[in-house]
Amino acid sequence: TMYKLITGQMGIVEMIQQIYNEVQGDPKVVGFWDGNTPIIMLKDPDVVKNFAVKEFEHFQDRRDFISEEMDPLFGNSLFVLREQKWRDMRSTLSPAFTGSKMRLMCDLIVEIGEQMVEYLQNEAKTKGLQTYEMRQLLSCVTHDVIATCAFGIKVDSLTHKNNEVYLAGKVLSDFSGVGKMIKLMFYRFFPKIMVAMGVKISPEKESVFFRRLVTDSMKVREQQNIIRPDMIHLLMEAQKGKLSHVSNEKVEEKDSAGFATVNESSVGWKKSGRTWTETDIVAQCFLFLLAGFESVSSSLSFTAYEIGINPEIQDKLYEEVKAVNDELKGGRITYEKLQKMKYLDMVISEALRKYPPATIVDRECNKDITLNLYDDMEFEFKKKYAVWIPIYAFHWDPKYFPNPEKFDPERFSEENKHMINPSFYIPFGIGPRNCIGSRFALMELKTIIYYLVLNFKLEPTEKTQIPIKLLRTFGSLQAEKGIHLQLRPRN
Repeated sequence: TMYKLITGQMGIVEMIQQIYNEVQGDPKVVGFWDGNTPIIMLKDPDVVKNFAVKEFEHFQDRRDFISEEMDPLFGNSLFVLREQKWRDMRSTLSPAFTGSKMRLMCDLIVEIGEQMVEYLQNEAKTKGLQTYEMRQLLSCVTHDVIATCAFGIKVDSLTHKNNEVYLAGKVLSDFSGVGKMIKLMFYRFFPKIMVAMGVKISPEKESVFFRRLVTDSMKVREQQNIIRPDMIHLLMEAQKGKLSHVSNEKVEEKDSAGFATVNESSVGWKKSGRTWTETDIVAQCFLFLLAGFESVSSSLSFTAYEIGINPEIQDKLYEEVKAVNDELKGGRITYEKLQKMKYLDMVISEALRKYPPATIVDRECNKDITLNLYDDMEFEFKKKYAVWIPIYAFHWDPKYFPNPEKFDPERFSEENKHMINPSFYIPFGIGPRNCIGSRFALMELKTIIYYLVLNFKLEPTEKTQIPIKLLRTFGSLQAEKGIHLQLRPRN
């Protein structure tokens, strides 16, 4: 199976589904091998919760396949960090991603939404009705969101697609290419050889450009005492030890930012005394670029696809969007108004179920330990054994989500959402190592979808693949033939 994955004969989704579904009976765990590493796939919600929360200290880290020596940017990011350094970085960054900080950044995202609408309306006026490949279109939008919210740079990548910041971000965030896939596979199986050869995962030219972009911005702000409500400012505050949670943030309810939001654990609330280097700060900006560029643009395009091919859902969503716009008397959408839009949250929650940003949660055992898996069944885990929590398989399991191929936002209505098992709906992960940026991602998704639906009717064309088929990729979900929609101005 792993050979088929590496050679492109099978995608990660197909592999997960095959292992999850083809074992006879209804086991709570399934075992298989990745090379010489045993992997335990979890299939039961109680077992998932036990591993992700109760036994978290023994399964805290992701498998070690990219180090600082292999890639200084990615290797120092929160996604890859291990052991105490991960805990310290998580607690340092946690205050930057609370609801109160997101409110400060909402206006920045709204500006990009308005910029997108202006571009699309001008296109329609000068060229007539236009059909767009939504992943390409929305990657420009999400890039501009990252540029302004993370780095304090204003660009218009829809109008100027060859700007240096966009092109560098596109190269650094692309993990779908054959060359990078081969590098990752060689790093997995021959890490010492790759380090000795000096092979880096991220291209040197773009990495140097990105580092200079961040460090120059930090220096200018320090010298001129510039304060802007964006990620670089928050990271600079964190580096100085000035960033901390405020008392009322801890009681912020999970649903305040959306059903899919994940709450911070006690790990994020512990004060870290560690001093962070410039490289550490740049690495977190790099991670923000990767997540915002790749994951959010993918989620946006899949959400737009489902809205476009389901006119009844689109009409109902437009009614809510139009009502809010009328309340605002045509003014800018606000963070508070976004959080009150129930049907918008239902639509995005369902899109994240069908097309989760991550397909699995991967964890590694950090010591020899014997655990009671279930029903007094004990299992001896050795250090370096791996555990998989198959997010995609959970979200498509008819036992937990009846008729899973149907796009049905009503699953997340007030009347129905209590029936969803929280261990089996995990688009942003589960446990203390969940996605730290879930609130930001949801705010961005809601803002851009709000402006799209308010101003345009999303329509399928002869190029729209229905039903959609997924590419056989090793990484995030991608549509086989792209996502093509016609955007008809509502005015």
